[in-house]
Amino acid sequence: MYTASIKTVGESMARSTTDIRNFKLFMDEPPELGGRDGAPSPLELILAAHGGCLSYMTFFIGKEMGIDVKGTEIEVEASLDPGKFAGTNRQVRAGYQAVNVKITVHADASPRQIEKLKQEVETRCPVSDNIGNATPVHISMVAAHGVPALELVSR
Repeated sequence: MYTASIKTVGESMARSTTDIRNFKLFMDEPPELGGRDGAPSPLELILAAHGGCLSYMTFFIGKEMGIDVKGTEIEVEASLDPGKFAGTNRQVRAGYQAVNVKITVHADASPRQIEKLKQEVETRCPVSDNIGNATPVHISMVAAHGVPALELVSR
């Protein structure tokens, strides 16, 4: 079992810094959403994580299948209606409406091998699984000055 753990500190409404192992990751929003456009947004980082995971899985599973993957190009696109998180339309999802991915694989492989590789990558990619399926989320919130915790459970 692998357990990931991070710590994020908010510097303003739109900007935060996250410690991941020995790395610092900065997040910001575009000006339209109150940020200074100084770094990718959290939602863009979800797409980046998805692209990175799909690339990893394509190489990993390709090797299992005897396909010499020399490289990948992955385009991930998603749109969202900001109405829910902005509080103006609670009838829409807060997150992406759909995620569309195009993977170009640089490998000498038949169309049949590429289709089988795609099927395996689709079913085995952990980020695809987290995006495509409900994952229990448990949130606790406490005030910095000792106010009792508010427990929230999502999905």
